[in-house]
Amino acid sequence: MRDRRSIRKGEQSVPREVNGARTVSLRVVFAVAILLLPLELVVQRVVGQPYPGVYQPSFAATPLVGDTLTARVPIVHVTFADGTEQEVPFEEILPDAKLLSTSVFKSAFFDEAHANEPATVEYLRELLGRRFPEADPTTMVVDWTQQKIDVRDPDVRPGTVTSTVVVQLRGAAE
Repeated sequence: MRDRRSIRKGEQSVPREVNGARTVSLRVVFAVAILLLPLELVVQRVVGQPYPGVYQPSFAATPLVGDTLTARVPIVHVTFADGTEQEVPFEEILPDAKLLSTSVFKSAFFDEAHANEPATVEYLRELLGRRFPEADPTTMVVDWTQQKIDVRDPDVRPGTVTSTVVVQLRGAAE
């Protein structure tokens, strides 16, 4: 005859006291985790996000339809005082961004007013001056393009310009 105070688990009987202790332990663990959440928010605000990050960035939806990926890509052109123009990979404009470079670039150069802020213009002057020491950059143009990228041949990227941001590197801000 079995003890009525036990619960059958698999082939073994587990006394209710042990099962109850497990339930209480689990509840305590969850309660402690919930109580630590406000502390986590304070630590994140004071020290910065711990690695690995608890809060992950949101990723823009870039649906793949068949073999075609649609993406918004910046094309950067720098114009110099002598009238020449050169395309510069947008990644070279960023300060050592290792992750989500398009999102980082977009946050600084999607809006013309934001892109022409004095601190941004000064940063670009220094950066482009180092990159082109023999030239005098006067304007940086960012053409935001909507591109359809064939995943079978990613080098072919037909696209259309959807917006343009012009950054004046010389002039009133000097």
